[in-house]
Amino acid sequence: MLFNKIKRTPFAPFQFTRFCTSCETYVSGFGPCNYNKLLSNYFKSGFIREAEDLFDGIPERDVVSWSTLIHGYAINGYHQKSVESFSQMRFAGLFFNSFTMVGVLVGTAGLRNLELAKSVHGLIMKCGLESNLRVSTAMFNVYARCGNLSDSYALFLGIKKPNYVSCNAIVAGFIRNEHYEEAVFLFDQFRMSGLVPNVVSILTVVRGCVALGARTLCESIHGLVVKLGLILDISVNNSLLDVYSSLMDLDTANKIFKEMERKDIISWTIMMGLLIDLQYACEALNIFCKMRKSGIICDLVVVINLISACAILGDLKRGRQIHAQAVVCGFESDLHLANSIIAMYSKCGDLDASRAVFNQTTTKSLVSWTAMISGCVQNGCAKEALNLLIKARKEKKYSMDSIMLVSALIACGELAALEICQQLHCYSFQVGFPQYRPVQNSLISTYSKCGNVDLAYVVFKEMGFLQDVVSWNAIISGHGINGQGETALTLYSKMRKCGENPDSATYSCILSACSHAGLIDDGLVIFKQLVEENKVSPSREHYGCIIDLLARAGHLSDASWIAGKISKGMGTDFWRALLNGCVLHGNVKLAELVATKMIELDPEESDQVVLLSNVYALVGRFQDAAALRSSMQKKGLIKNPGISFLISSSSGRACTTKVFELDPEESDQAVSLSNVYASVGRFQDAEALRSKESLFVLTGITWYESNLAVFLMVSYGFWLYHSYFVKKMWRKLPGYGAEMTFGGFRIINCLIRCHEVAVLLNAEHPHMKELLDALNNC
Repeated sequence: MLFNKIKRTPFAPFQFTRFCTSCETYVSGFGPCNYNKLLSNYFKSGFIREAEDLFDGIPERDVVSWSTLIHGYAINGYHQKSVESFSQMRFAGLFFNSFTMVGVLVGTAGLRNLELAKSVHGLIMKCGLESNLRVSTAMFNVYARCGNLSDSYALFLGIKKPNYVSCNAIVAGFIRNEHYEEAVFLFDQFRMSGLVPNVVSILTVVRGCVALGARTLCESIHGLVVKLGLILDISVNNSLLDVYSSLMDLDTANKIFKEMERKDIISWTIMMGLLIDLQYACEALNIFCKMRKSGIICDLVVVINLISACAILGDLKRGRQIHAQAVVCGFESDLHLANSIIAMYSKCGDLDASRAVFNQTTTKSLVSWTAMISGCVQNGCAKEALNLLIKARKEKKYSMDSIMLVSALIACGELAALEICQQLHCYSFQVGFPQYRPVQNSLISTYSKCGNVDLAYVVFKEMGFLQDVVSWNAIISGHGINGQGETALTLYSKMRKCGENPDSATYSCILSACSHAGLIDDGLVIFKQLVEENKVSPSREHYGCIIDLLARAGHLSDASWIAGKISKGMGTDFWRALLNGCVLHGNVKLAELVATKMIELDPEESDQVVLLSNVYALVGRFQDAAALRSSMQKKGLIKNPGISFLISSSSGRACTTKVFELDPEESDQAVSLSNVYASVGRFQDAEALRSKESLFVLTGITWYESNLAVFLMVSYGFWLYHSYFVKKMWRKLPGYGAEMTFGGFRIINCLIRCHEVAVLLNAEHPHMKELLDALNNC
């Protein structure tokens, strides 16, 4: 092992006390010296075109001219041109020197071409330049950059008098090849052998410490910096800031930042980046204001940080201002900035602006597509997100990364698109994502939302050691939304026995599961645990779940008391949960009080008006219900639309229509159908239906040989609680005009058109398969 080889290597022969400190001077006795000096200055200033024109105009190009050209190309990133120029120099009949070979080696290192590196190495050996310290240092650096660390280290050991540059270069080579422990060990060996670290040594080894994430080691390097008196160097201070930023240690980073006598743009940028990583967006903006006051002009990285801060705050106005400033500064063509702006607009809720920036970005990367897809998902445009995914795959044939796959899975969950979810699951196996925890957690959540909790549990079990608190939360929530409250409680108990500490989201998931399953006692016991253990502070979501739990169970007075105690400054969520309970249990008096309170808090919201209207209709006050709906229309309030989704049939077999006389014992069917009419505003029909003694309902069954054609939508109205009762009713009447619940979700079968009946279901219905089986068994 290379590490063992390093440990066995004796460092005494290095004789660090006799390090080479002198530099070779290359003086040419041929050609116009002024031309060569000017050529070198052009390359150092980055004026490549001017340097090329000057070189072409030199009347007598000597080895210095060619060497300057080769080295100039290499240091400016034109590695291919550097190597080609060396070939042209040789064809011109000129013999190279050590400076020439250093330039060629730099160009070869940039190309990462190991075979070319070996060829150059052979030429160096042939010409006897291997003993030159500069050439040998550049040579083992080339091998390290090409990934051949063994040969690189062997060449280093062959150097008789290594200097600072050589030692720093070999440490950097180990770090570049991700051998961080070996790099730190080498650094320590050099120091113990008499080499006093300089600024470059510190900057090099700090990168290894950051990669290892070892806090004790980082603090040791910090102490060494103070001991050596390098703390006044601004680049060293910036590297220390970067160290503590990687450790997310805001206190230490802030202390170093305040003690810095001089700060450059990098110092300010690192502090802003740390604050943004810790979600302290306001503090990051304050740092920016201080930077502006100090006279430092912002660069591209600062602008990207500001955009990220606006995204965290959801500050659309300020985000637009920074976007405009970026355009004025000429940064708008930068792809990284464009991706940040796309994400910012999406998080601020302005999807149109996000689309505009995305469409104007000519060269899109995988990050661009991922940002746009994630933005669509965040803003409720799941179908558009999946269409973008298909477009990305077709246009550029991008391979999805884990982030894009997670966004696609979330979109599938929103659409309850089980088949697409299964396809993405297969894709995750194909590209090797089964070990990516976020992907597996998203699969659990998506399968649960699609109603297939069994597959969700299979994914959960297969995660094994990858399971974390998010995994437990996802599977508990999945059973909860699918009406399996008892199983959710079992999983919660198992989670605690396994030593996984519940977080705030865990309590929200299990309390919601208890609420939907009517497990009031269990829910209250868990809430008591939350309060008494004092590890997680009760949040508005937890209180909302308790209010919903009590309201669903009919304990409206207790729910009302809790809502009144804690609702100050908390918005309308608590009151909405209480109003839903009033709708379920027909408590008109309390519903009117709650609706009034909600209208005071949010007069632009229509939900409370619709829910109160449903309460009136439930108790037969159809004129009051109609008046409420009419007043809502006059005020310009619009009822939130439902979600519709059509699964097409492949066979096209026609449905049949039948007429059934309602059994007197089943007179609640009339009440239920009456509620259906009321929920869609047909109050006269609802009232007439309740007044009839003999009731007939036009109903029918729709099924096909291969696929069942169904409409999916969200509706309001009468609730029944037990799925076994729903199945019983389906068997008794093969179709009837009544609304009911199935596993806690509303189902309506009342659409009668041209002697046909369609089945309307909730778009997010988790028990789709069970329901279709019940239909087929009719």
